[in-house]
Amino acid sequence: MSDLVAVDRSPHLPVADRVALDEDMPSIEDLFLFAREAELRVRTLRMIIEERSMTARGEELLRHEIQLQHPGKARVTTRHGDEDSLTDYDVWLLDGDTVTIYRPASKAATRRPRQGAVVGVGDPGLPVWARQREPLTALPSGSLADAFVHPHGLFRNVLVTGPLAFVGTQSVAGREAIVVRSEHPRAAEVLVDRPDRSLEVGIGRETGFLLLLIERIGRSVTRYAQVTDLQLDPIIPPSAFELHLAADVRKLY
Repeated sequence: MSDLVAVDRSPHLPVADRVALDEDMPSIEDLFLFAREAELRVRTLRMIIEERSMTARGEELLRHEIQLQHPGKARVTTRHGDEDSLTDYDVWLLDGDTVTIYRPASKAATRRPRQGAVVGVGDPGLPVWARQREPLTALPSGSLADAFVHPHGLFRNVLVTGPLAFVGTQSVAGREAIVVRSEHPRAAEVLVDRPDRSLEVGIGRETGFLLLLIERIGRSVTRYAQVTDLQLDPIIPPSAFELHLAADVRKLY
């Protein structure tokens, strides 16, 4: 646990209520609450997620490379396929309140203010299930990177809509993950809103970060995403959050 407690935090940054889980197996509610505060236990973060999905074109591979520094600096590079490509990737960059998105394949970039949460959605007077949680440092909304680092929305909007059960534990990227399964969770897409659909997540026992996500239709795995590298409080150079665009890149807005 030394990589979780020896963190130099600024006084104004919020901290997690719990540094670690008890030695006994936690309840699902305690596990979710622990995971919800994962980002508060680190000052900087590096995470790589490999995602394999089965589509009509066959298996597709995405690699999501996340670099984060509290408060307000993040970079997510999403690469397509097994090999590094000079153009087949996307970059999402947050610098304070400004988001830049760059797609080398189209030589296009956008730059716009970050959209915050709706005012009042985190009001303590709302029921717990109705509240939204504003992240300390934002990541692309609705993305896999956001779900792995900020899992509150995944828990509230998806997993708890179906019966939950512990599956067991397994090692992911050299870390112990507690695996929880949700049977037939609610889905927005009609094609996957089926009674034989299930979703499993593996939550790091030491860190609280999501390490694993498996989606099944019956016995077939349709989506498998796992963390392949996780670094807590690494030194990240300022250049990681800079994006220098060539003169021929189109700035859309």
